[in-house]
Amino acid sequence: MCLSEQSRSSNTANSADKHMTDMSDFDLPMVIPEETRRLEVSQCIYPKEYEGHFDRLLIPKDEIAQVVQALAKQLCNDYHGTRPVLVCVLKGASPFFQHLCDYLMQKKQGFDTEFIRVSSYEGTSSTGNVQVAGGLNLQHVQNRHILLVEDIIDTGTTLSHLIPHLQEQASPKSIQVATLLKKRLPEPAKCEAKYVGFTIPNHFIIGYGLDYNELYRDTQDIFIISKEGIDFDATTLN
Repeated sequence: MCLSEQSRSSNTANSADKHMTDMSDFDLPMVIPEETRRLEVSQCIYPKEYEGHFDRLLIPKDEIAQVVQALAKQLCNDYHGTRPVLVCVLKGASPFFQHLCDYLMQKKQGFDTEFIRVSSYEGTSSTGNVQVAGGLNLQHVQNRHILLVEDIIDTGTTLSHLIPHLQEQASPKSIQVATLLKKRLPEPAKCEAKYVGFTIPNHFIIGYGLDYNELYRDTQDIFIISKEGIDFDATTLN
């Protein structure tokens, strides 16, 4: 059964402190409620220069690992007998991509990998101006099953530009999207994903590859950024 907002609040209140039940058979996505529980940030591991930069812990690393494992199981079922090309959308999806590949290897699912750099963010806002910076070997994905691996979908602007670009340039057999996170917004996204790990409230989040002005990618958990984090001068770290 799908983990509802109510059951998630009651059943996972201590998930940051103990190993979760195997979720590989859970229906996805997992829903993060609007009023999220306040998990203890102090229990998380992160660079000391980030102290005070997190408003709250949104998703602990144990939950991320379990959901990525569940996504890998879905992919194995759907791509059984084929060898898809997993395309990591840099930079934000890198940790998710790495762990997803690890679980697929454990399940003996074959795949190839590619990387592409795309951006539509400046600070905390999506600019709507999508830039595809390349990096993808188009010959490698020609007439293949492509799985785009994203960190987060909110407006869907990035994917709404990237997918037609790949369809035109690579003529793939299929293109699907796996995203770790999807924001719940009033307006529907311009592009949806077939595989979604979590749906989350409309907060600006950081960690586990997600950045604010190139900071905070280097944490194992996902946080809501604080005002102190937004105001922090990153040049002081150089």
